[in-house]
Amino acid sequence: MNETERLKDFITTAKARGVSDEFVVSLLRQNGWSERRIYQAFSTYYEGILGAPLPSRGGAIEYAGDAFLYLLAFISLSSWTYALGHLFFVFIDRWYPSGLDSSYALVSFRQSVTYELATIIVAFPIFLFVSRAISSGLARHAERAESGVRKWLIYIALVIASVTLVGDAIWFLNSFLQGDLTTRFVLKSLVLSLIAGSIFGYYMSAVRGPAVSRPREIAFAGLALAGVVLALVVGFSDVGNPAHMRALGNDQRRVRSLADIADSIHENHSGASGAPNSLVDIGRLNSRLETTDPATGSTYDYVKLKNAAYELCATFETEDRGKGSGAFAHGEGRTCFKLNANHSYAIPYNYYNYWGP
Repeated sequence: MNETERLKDFITTAKARGVSDEFVVSLLRQNGWSERRIYQAFSTYYEGILGAPLPSRGGAIEYAGDAFLYLLAFISLSSWTYALGHLFFVFIDRWYPSGLDSSYALVSFRQSVTYELATIIVAFPIFLFVSRAISSGLARHAERAESGVRKWLIYIALVIASVTLVGDAIWFLNSFLQGDLTTRFVLKSLVLSLIAGSIFGYYMSAVRGPAVSRPREIAFAGLALAGVVLALVVGFSDVGNPAHMRALGNDQRRVRSLADIADSIHENHSGASGAPNSLVDIGRLNSRLETTDPATGSTYDYVKLKNAAYELCATFETEDRGKGSGAFAHGEGRTCFKLNANHSYAIPYNYYNYWGP
């Protein structure tokens, strides 16, 4: 005898004794039966009593809608929480630099920050909107709390959060035992714990407590909103507005172009031949060189000096505060660089890591 048949037999006996449907539902729920199972048994019972099948209202479509909402909520949650954590990691690395930073991949600070900011701005509102829709649906139809999709995704979120918390604890303890604790390590561990711990607490409450809890929703939304607002404020104050970001990109391109021109001169005109007479001579040897300003389209100024010396000039839109561009460190406005054809002027490996507003 399956579970539905067992419940149907109990319901049949209870109804024969005059017990109300509400009391039977409450009694069975108290003994661990889900509403979905209970109402399935009631459907079988009343179909037998009435001699007519229970009309279908398109439950499969509703379940498909639930799957869409829960998957969208889970994907958006993963997106904005990962972006939030990575964004704070980038800030911590910037505020507390390490001597090992130069070994990182060539990804600029501003590119990392802007990508994570964009992810948060798009994914976080989607998560809030979808979560609100899910809560409203559960409030109207409590039986949806028994959705298999809902339970699977909640437990997946709990597993990921649990693994993150355990890994963070092991990471922290191992560094403590080795005496490698630093300020930025502690801050990163704290960020990871706060994000993963909040997600774990929120979904564990959803599993053990009521499916819909206004205090729980408000608490989680408030904590998430505080973290997002802090990240956005710090991010935009550090990288600047889009116009400033575009100016930084133009200056990066100018420095890269000047370095390429200088290296081409070194490769083709070092030694007794001295510097070339003009940029046209340089361009003949390397047609891929960019010799014009990315914003104005005007050619960079070039002046041949005595012997192997020469001068390259460009007009910059921002100041290179980090001084990460080596020989091409510049201020805002027109800047000239006196160089030598016998020297190589490739920009430092960590140039893109330390480029700042």
